[in-house]
Amino acid sequence: MVLGGILTWGFNHLQSHPIFFNHRLTEQALNSDDTRRRSVISIVGESGIGKSTLAWEVYDSNEIMKKFNVRAWINVPPQIKEDDILYFIYKRICPEADEDKNLTTGAVHNALKEYLSDKSYLVMIDGLANLTNWNSIIDSLPDNDKGSRVMIITRLEDKEAAYADPKVKPLKIGKLKREHSEELFLHKLLGPNNQVSSGEKLQPHMEKACSSMYEITQGIPLAIVLLAGLLRTKNKVEWEKVFKQLKSSEEPKHVKRILALCFDDLPSRLKSCFLYFAGMPENLIFNARRIVRLWAAEGFLKPRKGKTMEDIGHSYLKELISRGMIQLVKKDINGGVWLVAIHDRLHAFAQLEAQEASFLEVHDNADVLGPASVRRLCLQNYMQSYIPMDTPFPKLRSILCDFAEDRSQNLETMPHSNVYGGSFRDQANSNDLRYHALRFLKASKFLRVIDLRGLMIKKVPDAIGDLIHVRYLGLRSRSLGTLPQSISRLINLQTLDIKRTQVKKVAQTFWEIQTLRHVVANKLQLPKSVGALNNMQTLTGMVCYDPWSNNRSPLENMVFLRNLELSGLNVSHWKGLEDAFKKLDSLLYLHLAGKGIPSKLFTQFTLHRLQSLELFGEVDTSGDKEEEHYTLPNLTRIVLKESKVDQKFMNKIGELPSLMELVLSDESYVGKKLVFSDSGFNNVTNLVMTNLTELVEWEIRPGSIPMVKRITLSDCPKMKIKLNHDEKDQGLQGLMGHLKEVVVWNMPEEISIEPENKTLREMIKKVTMKTKSDDITSAMQRTGRWRAGMIAGNIYQN
Repeated sequence: MVLGGILTWGFNHLQSHPIFFNHRLTEQALNSDDTRRRSVISIVGESGIGKSTLAWEVYDSNEIMKKFNVRAWINVPPQIKEDDILYFIYKRICPEADEDKNLTTGAVHNALKEYLSDKSYLVMIDGLANLTNWNSIIDSLPDNDKGSRVMIITRLEDKEAAYADPKVKPLKIGKLKREHSEELFLHKLLGPNNQVSSGEKLQPHMEKACSSMYEITQGIPLAIVLLAGLLRTKNKVEWEKVFKQLKSSEEPKHVKRILALCFDDLPSRLKSCFLYFAGMPENLIFNARRIVRLWAAEGFLKPRKGKTMEDIGHSYLKELISRGMIQLVKKDINGGVWLVAIHDRLHAFAQLEAQEASFLEVHDNADVLGPASVRRLCLQNYMQSYIPMDTPFPKLRSILCDFAEDRSQNLETMPHSNVYGGSFRDQANSNDLRYHALRFLKASKFLRVIDLRGLMIKKVPDAIGDLIHVRYLGLRSRSLGTLPQSISRLINLQTLDIKRTQVKKVAQTFWEIQTLRHVVANKLQLPKSVGALNNMQTLTGMVCYDPWSNNRSPLENMVFLRNLELSGLNVSHWKGLEDAFKKLDSLLYLHLAGKGIPSKLFTQFTLHRLQSLELFGEVDTSGDKEEEHYTLPNLTRIVLKESKVDQKFMNKIGELPSLMELVLSDESYVGKKLVFSDSGFNNVTNLVMTNLTELVEWEIRPGSIPMVKRITLSDCPKMKIKLNHDEKDQGLQGLMGHLKEVVVWNMPEEISIEPENKTLREMIKKVTMKTKSDDITSAMQRTGRWRAGMIAGNIYQN
């Protein structure tokens, strides 16, 4: 199951569900009879009961963090090869794992065994549907006498799950008792700020509602949340009608009948948006921006005056979350929806409804009955590396593919072939890769959405230029190196997503498509000049290879640009950017990488809405004046890498009024001493300092960082912490007022703290090794919890 019952409900409410569960699971993880043996703990229970949420409460506890050197949480779809599960584990926990590196199963097996040989580790596998070839997975996770644990969250029956480790009895999760059911119901119905206090007597109508709720839901968390989400949209008079309708139903399955009523109650504008999740892979996590872009391309979003299509799409998504139909996994630092998921029960329901309504079809191959009538086709297959796709679909409007990528070959050194058949693995020793020719495109003239992920594509046919209705073109294939010039004819294109490709350049005429809104790439050349592009909102993965003509930036007319990533910048580009930034009032996220980044970014540019700023490269502060103050009033996040800033610069950014997150990495600070002044960084809640190898002393004054909740320190071998007391000798009461934890990676065994502070010392949470799942720069970019379900690139950053 995906995320069990997160359902936007606080984790603290789950400690009594049932109350002994956390204790039992923690005890098995830490204090089982054989504490040194690597054991496998199976967590079982019916869908919707909250297995994943409860497991996460234990996984994220202080006791677990201190016990295990390495932790990894892996979400997997139901049908997946065991070597892919191993690959995801490897990618999550091995620091040297390279996303573009092609490894055989044997190489992954050896790398895991070697890396974990001397570590205590905890690996959570969420969504395991069967235990076929389980031994090959567990064999790669060494039993090294370190008390390591593997936990599997599964819908298997007790007896089936017991096969994973016959010595450990599976933990079965039951339904909520009435008091806990009411607690969850009221929390979801009234919100956290309007909840009834413990022991407070309910009003008669609420008491009656709680009684009806428990009679209908029988203590199943998913059913409770769905029912509360439905009632939130109605007045109290209508509640009784809902209860009466559900009680009169002859359908014995509580979740199913509530879900059917919730779907019927959706406004028509939301029904298509919800059903679209039927085409998403089960048990994975999705980027909200990608979902909204797909909705826009499909035409699901109804325009409203003064609102962009993206704003409307996010409002639709928030409404589905409020109703409990979609799960909010993670917010961005400014409170917007970033990652979402759909519960497996709702996913199955959506697929059934979508199929009955001929809304879309989901298959594992292109051999579809009645291809002439298919309008939306979703192909998902993680068991095979090659699937023939030559079937013509004359009425096809949308195609979404998620396939298993073959990683057994090195794409950069292997000779290419134009053969289109067979299996990758059958050809492993023949140096003969099999690529998809995408012949079906020629017969599908009405396509609006093309989103292909995991396919091995060497070349996109020129015929794609004839598909003038295409609005969304996603081609995430590591083997793709070029795009045909004919894509310039896609006059209605809104989104081009080529992030996981090797494409470095597209035709100049492509940049004249006026409908373009989002271009997402890895290292795509930004040309010297482009068309008007007045609708452009996202431009990420762009590289500036050449100087701009007459110091004029190609960004000048992109007045609605919100997200921008530019690298390869040098002195010849900054004048053009300075002029462009005066017009880009809508920018929210800005990533700049290059040489001589001017500090004018903080003083003279009019980026009043900017919320997140990443600067990779040396910042030029030579033109700064002592009396100048840095602006950027809405900036909440700064990431500096190799920026080589000094104390004066730090003092000035410390005055930014909205800054909540600060990341200093890779020699971003040049001094040997760093002082956080009394008035500095008043609103920062998350602070990361990593790889500052020359920093000797970090001085924290009494009034600095008073709101910080989490401090992360890594690879600062010379650094000592100096706690500066004030004249009244009150110490760091302001700092300690909100600080929850100090996480330390790859630092000296005993960090020097002067004077010694027992409270701060107790907050230090040592982590022996930096893991892929807790990568400092990326993980600290967003606050809150993070779990990745990775398959064919299904965690999307853009």
